[in-house]
Amino acid sequence: MQRGRRLQSIVPVVPALIVVVIAVGQVFTPRISAAGLIVPPSAAPPSVTRSGRTAIGRAAIGRAAIGRAADAPLLPVASPRGWRRVTYAGAPLPTGAGRAPARLPGYSVAYPRAWGARLWPDTLAGYGQLQLWSPTGGAIDVMILPLRASGPTLGNLIAHDTAFLAHAARDQVVIPLGIAVRLSGSATPGGSGRASQILYVRRAGLVYRLFATYPAGSREGATLLEVAATLQAPAPPLGPPGVPPPPTPPLAGTCCRCPAAGMGWGTALTSLDGIPVYSNAGAVDNGCTGTYGILYQCVELAQRYFALRWGYPAIWGGVYGAADMRAHHPGDIAFIPNGGTPGPREGDALVFYGGGVGHVALVKAVDPAAGQLTVVEENWSPTGEATLPLYGETTVGVRDSAYGSYTVAGWLHSLRNQP
Repeated sequence: MQRGRRLQSIVPVVPALIVVVIAVGQVFTPRISAAGLIVPPSAAPPSVTRSGRTAIGRAAIGRAAIGRAADAPLLPVASPRGWRRVTYAGAPLPTGAGRAPARLPGYSVAYPRAWGARLWPDTLAGYGQLQLWSPTGGAIDVMILPLRASGPTLGNLIAHDTAFLAHAARDQVVIPLGIAVRLSGSATPGGSGRASQILYVRRAGLVYRLFATYPAGSREGATLLEVAATLQAPAPPLGPPGVPPPPTPPLAGTCCRCPAAGMGWGTALTSLDGIPVYSNAGAVDNGCTGTYGILYQCVELAQRYFALRWGYPAIWGGVYGAADMRAHHPGDIAFIPNGGTPGPREGDALVFYGGGVGHVALVKAVDPAAGQLTVVEENWSPTGEATLPLYGETTVGVRDSAYGSYTVAGWLHSLRNQP
């Protein structure tokens, strides 16, 4: 979290259950007060069809429903009593010259009333990204991924997520939207005490991806299926947005609680262009503010790197969390949405959606032939470096963690960063 004007991003502080449908919207901090916490209402357990698939939602789902046209609208799906419902209106899709405009369909989904919600802005690589988080340690993101020649296939997505899970198991469930492939297992790294489930529904050239991570043994895994059972696409007309307003940014702190020396805090993990990347030893909200922001948050590294390498201001106005850097950055820095051109290059800053306030990392190396991109970062990787999947030269894949699934919104490219 950032305090006052120097609020910085915090990576994975809230367990997340994520349904991937990438969207446009607003960000909400994942902190919820202990007052008034409500355990989400329980639902009837899923049933098993003769084919061995798990069926959830309407009892009438069966072979006739499975065999319907992939783009046929669904009848309204009832929400559990007291739940809120959010609607994503859809978005125009880029098309080639001489082709008729295309539009990505919207969707509607319900979620427990006590949960927080945020719709993130669309990118060219994903749409309708909705993040939900619970007061009891779980979260859900919904995202729509268009299947394109320059992006990941369904097989790529499943392989990537399978590698993230320990003891991964695969089966199928039936939800009102269609047949979903489900992965389940323990979230990595081991010892986090967290479990994950991921659902994929392929429909009319799109993949609806639902990623869940929650404390192992909790009922948050069942909530994933309950939420998935309310997912409607296309969205019913005139659906209410149903997303609460964003909270007020936190007030400035008055106490600096820098961790004691010898705990690993302030240790240089790696570097980029001679600029060190430091460890905060897990003290993500330490209240200790330096020249470039809270030490050692991801935003602190990005602002320090851009200032020392190219002479930008030490603090960027309007940045209360890493995701804010998409819109709040110096004038000669361009934001390029994920999937756009030119692709990321060394020295660019990748801006992520997820975790309530997002994340930012610096590009160290790009290798399209190997299909990967290497970043350096503070407040995530214990080594200060990480590798992300790269499809073609312009699409960066989803990044999973034990606390949620993060998507790359795009990258910040300085006009002073020339080959």
